[in-house]
Amino acid sequence: MTLSLTQLSDSLTLFQLPDGEKVSHQILKDLLPTAEDTLFFAKLFKLDYRQLTELIGITLGRTVLDVLTEDEHSTELQDYIIDVVPDYVRTAAAPTFVEKPVDEGLLAAFFDMATVTIAQSIQKVGDTLAGVVGSLRGKNGSMVFQHLRKMNAQRPGTLGTYEGSIEHGFVADNLVILDVSGSMTEKTVRDVIEPVIGLAWKANAHLVIVSDTATHWEPGQYTVDAVLKAAEYEGTHYETLVPLFMGRNWGVVVTIADYDSVWGAKEALAECDGHIGQVYDLSLVNKPTFLAECVGQLADAVTPLLIGRRNDLWNGF
Repeated sequence: MTLSLTQLSDSLTLFQLPDGEKVSHQILKDLLPTAEDTLFFAKLFKLDYRQLTELIGITLGRTVLDVLTEDEHSTELQDYIIDVVPDYVRTAAAPTFVEKPVDEGLLAAFFDMATVTIAQSIQKVGDTLAGVVGSLRGKNGSMVFQHLRKMNAQRPGTLGTYEGSIEHGFVADNLVILDVSGSMTEKTVRDVIEPVIGLAWKANAHLVIVSDTATHWEPGQYTVDAVLKAAEYEGTHYETLVPLFMGRNWGVVVTIADYDSVWGAKEALAECDGHIGQVYDLSLVNKPTFLAECVGQLADAVTPLLIGRRNDLWNGF
């Protein structure tokens, strides 16, 4: 079942933690279904009262007063609530504290999997692109990955540990879409094109570049020179992708873009009858891409993998 409009929006809307880490609203809803989970997450990552209020609104659709009044809470949370929640709110709520075990390590692992990487340079864009290959169905069969929800202590900052198994039979095609419009600039496209081609090649994926028009290559039929020759660096017309999503299903789609857009494209793609299993969104600006918003309407899941700060992307170039 494809994402609802609310789920798509939540997948591409990010909540920022005090240390600058970002995590999508949908991930927070999935990982923190109860008041206890939400409060413990807030304690673990040292949220202030404003951030706590925002988080509870995201995960539970409630207020801090509601949560403190209506739920029992672990004594492990007592100090955090006293330190963070204003006296007038605590007095009105009179929260109840009871002994409850909380799995701190598991929650930390959940968060570690969910955070969005911040790119500091084009090289890190390339590194992240290379890492996406492990999540795609490659030439040797369909790799089915499951989050094990556990930390890899030897590799801090990783998005989680994965194990794969081979599933034989029909495998939906994969697709990498690269925005080559003028807002991306020729220099940016040239900086990222080799890892993009490498990603698509290793994943046995189709490749599409899009600007005023969309140019499509079958798996293995593209080269760096061919893609650079076809790149237009002009307008942004994602509606030209419509033929790829009419009557056609895709396993994984990777979107690589900034946020420049023509708004009618979203409505045009919404009319497509194709289906996408998973969209991975790699953005070169400080929020998920409009391209992911457009194609994500056809997907079961949308995951922002990288957020780049545009100013940082030029450091060293």
